Amino acid sequence: MSEWTKKASLHVGLENLCAKGGDIMATDFAKRARKALYGFARKVASLVSDSRRQRFLQEMVAGLVIGGHVHLSRVARAVGDGSNDIEVDEKRLSRHLGSEHWNMQPVVDALRSWSVEMIGPDTLIVADLTDISKYYARVLEGLGRVRDASDPDKRLAPGYVLFEAYVRVRRWQLFPLTIEPLKTYAGAPTSENDEILGHIFTIHREAQGQGTWILDRGRRELMVPLLRHDVAFVIRQRGDRHILTPGGRVLAVQDLVAELYTKLPQRWPTEGQVQSCSVRLPEAPEYELRLVASWRRPGSEPLMLLVSPQARRGGRTAKWFVRTYRRRWGVEDATRGIKQQFRLESFLVRSWRSIRRLICLVAIAFFWLNLWGEDRFTNLCEALFNHPWRFSKEVTYRFDWIAYQIRDILHPRPTFALDTG
Repeated sequence: MSEWTKKASLHVGLENLCAKGGDIMATDFAKRARKALYGFARKVASLVSDSRRQRFLQEMVAGLVIGGHVHLSRVARAVGDGSNDIEVDEKRLSRHLGSEHWNMQPVVDALRSWSVEMIGPDTLIVADLTDISKYYARVLEGLGRVRDASDPDKRLAPGYVLFEAYVRVRRWQLFPLTIEPLKTYAGAPTSENDEILGHIFTIHREAQGQGTWILDRGRRELMVPLLRHDVAFVIRQRGDRHILTPGGRVLAVQDLVAELYTKLPQRWPTEGQVQSCSVRLPEAPEYELRLVASWRRPGSEPLMLLVSPQARRGGRTAKWFVRTYRRRWGVEDATRGIKQQFRLESFLVRSWRSIRRLICLVAIAFFWLNLWGEDRFTNLCEALFNHPWRFSKEVTYRFDWIAYQIRDILHPRPTFALDTG
């Protein structure tokens, strides 16, 4: 008997054992989770009319969740029954992914609209840039030079830069609005700022101006257009930007923050100190912004934020903006989740069209896994938490925990052997 057959038999044996013992949670969970996943995959597939493309989309969404990898062979294996020809299925998926004879834009628009529906007046929208480094790539279309943020020396490497924006919901959910490679790094006649602004304005228009954007270290070229389009934002500052003080002086942000530090009270609370004041930009003096500075300890490096007029409303104090910005680190969790859970940096497709479509499908799979934080998935989450396959350990990041568990339970070839006692 092969190793895979032993593991599969063990999989069935454990479920039957649970059922005979009166606890059908293991079998029931696998059926219900698979039904929910394939129901969502069919919803995505219904966005196109061609039955062949529908099958492709359904297999890709389900295969990415179950397989946990962007290699098309892993996707084919995850949705197969063990008797399918993996090489044939891989080639078929690759042809659909790179085909110019169909349009996947309705899927991209649908993903954005699903996430936009979750945006309200007080919703946070976190955005950032991330890189995909491909050190050994030579023939990928649109390959540019990017700085590898994961490298200790921050070396330049062949790769792609992605703009990603997420809707922050509840404690851990991050629903992707867009994850898109920037064309400027591929040599397109545009700029990074223009592409970023294009994505932000599209989402801002569809959300009808709701939501507050949380951005890291914005540039002057971004800030003024955002102000003129009435976008609510909180942007971290490095300190070298020049601003106008209420007295008409032109100072660097770090110099004005240094003045605010001298006005802090002697008594230092445990949560740190926060100060703020009104400022304006020299290139757009008609807009009054709020400069917020926060220090955790005496003499520590301050967190410096600029808050737009649209983001300032009743109940939002300087401390609220500091707490809100610190929630921006959730985008780092999303980036890590996408890169690690789906092995995004390991993709092997070559054309620009295939790369963009694959990234979009990964975002859709990520969207579905974040749906597990909604109320309608409460029973499934409880069943997953009490599943006999689950190792007893504390859950730190719920997305990782859910993704790992679902992959292990739904995969036709379990990756580990179980001890039934």
